[in-house]
Amino acid sequence: MSTISQKLYDTAFKYEENNGGCCQCVLGSVKTNLGNISDNLFQAATAMAGGVAASGNTCGACTGAILALGAFKGRDWENFSTSEGNDIKNEMTMVSRKILERFENEFGSFKCSEIQEKLLGKSYKMYVPEEKAAFLEAGGHGPDGCTRVVALAAKWVGEILEEEGLMK
Repeated sequence: MSTISQKLYDTAFKYEENNGGCCQCVLGSVKTNLGNISDNLFQAATAMAGGVAASGNTCGACTGAILALGAFKGRDWENFSTSEGNDIKNEMTMVSRKILERFENEFGSFKCSEIQEKLLGKSYKMYVPEEKAAFLEAGGHGPDGCTRVVALAAKWVGEILEEEGLMK
């Protein structure tokens, strides 16, 4: 593991362990270690945790990783309606699929509820206080729970940025 990937892993693990909010923890790790994540993007990711507003759908760490990659070479407003912008969109779709593939290889899914089932034996409705408490009791923020998922997602961002020559 490269030094930057290790830093991304360690920072994301700490952020998830202490603060929660998987999407923001991945973005926060990238922001802390590499920059290039705006405060607005970080803020917009607030409710992405728990599989988008605690719905159990696409894992927030996965979403954060894809957003982080896009912050390094996504289609910007100037290119939104241009052929160059369309090319960037297509390229970044393929680059971002590397995150999905890593999630599927490691966890069998990139869906929050399915990752929880694999790691914790069941999925939890994070918007129900009793279930969130049970999630925490089951080790959801322990070293083998979502903290590891978040840390791996941040590490994968670093690896992919290096693989694709997108590190700034």
